[in-house]
Amino acid sequence: MKDKLLNGHHLTLDQQVELLSEFIMSIDDIPQVLEAITELPDAWVGAGVIFQNVWNVIHGFELNDHIKDIDVFYWDNTDLSWQAENKQINQLKKSLSNINIAIDVKNIARVHLWYEQRFAIKKSPYKSVQESIATWPVIGACMAVRMNKGQLEFIAPYGFQDMFSMRVRPNKVLVNKEIYQSKALIWQQQWPMLFVEPW
Repeated sequence: MKDKLLNGHHLTLDQQVELLSEFIMSIDDIPQVLEAITELPDAWVGAGVIFQNVWNVIHGFELNDHIKDIDVFYWDNTDLSWQAENKQINQLKKSLSNINIAIDVKNIARVHLWYEQRFAIKKSPYKSVQESIATWPVIGACMAVRMNKGQLEFIAPYGFQDMFSMRVRPNKVLVNKEIYQSKALIWQQQWPMLFVEPW
């Protein structure tokens, strides 16, 4: 698999999707997570467990090294209360209580309610999960995956080239220099072969 991933940036987009689909289904716990999130509305597994595991293999590390949690995002604008989101969080965590990595669950429809307090940046409501993914701090990290009718389906507004090339560059749509640099610095320490572009 390492040789395939090292060659990933030379593949066509369809070939990259095929390779990533094979790779993702080989990661411990991910098939179970992908199955479990089908109980949530418009739910996806976010970037880290995908691109960071690609970097792990290329670096010769174990799968899931340096991965603190599995990000799950869903869309439900029918009830924006914390109580409704917390109910979904607890149900999903209960169904995945046997996996080894923490699960971080967010309803993207209510991100604007807490974003400014957490990041000191005003945020208007998102219109979809897809829109939110396109605003994440690092271009190559803007991706998510879900199971749809037995096949993996991806959101990747900027493609997969940065991930396969181990290139880290800022996405300036929403975040500021401090958020990007903080994330990039930590990643470069964990995966030293990364090429980090300045803000």
